[in-house]
Amino acid sequence: MTTRNTSSASLLEKDLEIVGNISFQNNLYVHGKVNGNIIAPVDSRASLYIQGDSEVTGEIRAPLVVVSGKISGDVFVSRRISLKSTAQVNGNIHYMEIQMDEGAEVNGVLVSMNNTPNTQ
Repeated sequence: MTTRNTSSASLLEKDLEIVGNISFQNNLYVHGKVNGNIIAPVDSRASLYIQGDSEVTGEIRAPLVVVSGKISGDVFVSRRISLKSTAQVNGNIHYMEIQMDEGAEVNGVLVSMNNTPNTQ
C-alpha cells in the first residue's frame, strides 16, 4: 500500500528571526534566521530546505536536508543530505547518504552512519 503526501510546506520568510526550537513533520523552507534546534521525526518523510539567504544556529535532525545557506551546529540526517555550492556548515554532519556540490564548505567531521544496521 502506498500513501501519498498531500500536505503543504511551511515557509519561514527572510525577514523572520526565530529564537527557540522548531519541530516539523512535512516540508520546511527556511529563508530567515533560526537560533535554536530544528527537529523532525527520523522515521517521517520530512524535508528541510535551508535556503541561500538563511542562517541556522543550532542542531538539526531530519530525514532529508538540502542546504544552500549557513548552519552552525551539528546535523543528523537519517536519509540524505544535499550540500549545494553555497552551503556553509560549521559542525559535524552525521548522514546515511551525502551529495556535495563543488564550492560547498564543511568545517567539521563527516560521519557516515552506513555501518549501523538499517531498520527500514
